Amino acid sequence: MEMTILQIQDFERFLADSGNKIRGKSDSEKVRIFISWCKKNDIEEVLLRLSSEEKGGWSKNYFLDFTTSRIIVTKKGVLTKFADLGFVAGLAPFPYMLTMKNPDPTKIRKQANYTPDDLIKNENFAYYIQYPEIEELILRKGIETTVTNMFGRAIVSNFLTIKTAKQNHNFTLPVNKDGQYEQIRFWLDVVLPFNMTCC
Repeated sequence: MEMTILQIQDFERFLADSGNKIRGKSDSEKVRIFISWCKKNDIEEVLLRLSSEEKGGWSKNYFLDFTTSRIIVTKKGVLTKFADLGFVAGLAPFPYMLTMKNPDPTKIRKQANYTPDDLIKNENFAYYIQYPEIEELILRKGIETTVTNMFGRAIVSNFLTIKTAKQNHNFTLPVNKDGQYEQIRFWLDVVLPFNMTCC
């Protein structure tokens, strides 16, 4: 897949070109305008990262990076598993900048600004799924992971299933790292180029 990698100067160009278009728009509308601009300019950009984790299943701990054209899956290293604070249904740096009142791309930390190329060249790269390969993407509220404590009832994990013609990919999304079901659903709705199934 030969696509351009977004640089800070490209993002600054987007802000200059799209200033009037994004002014007064909601965060989701701004991100959608950014996605359209990336596609128009043949740029692949990481938009959203989710953290998948299963207790006792070392081989099933992944990062899911949603780009403008695919989902890139990387395994978490041992240290990453313990140090992973999550992104809370986290937008990648450039889309996140669009949710700020005065976006300043020079404030993006270099280590936070990973590209699709960086992810694929990473030693922990597992595989990727192109959006046209996906037959159905299902986000399910983890009612069976509900726990009760002195603060009331809380869901601990939600579940994501990605169905392709070849196989189903199942992921457990811990709430403490990815945020509540509604947050995940909201941002997946924004970044995915198709409708997902929610239940």
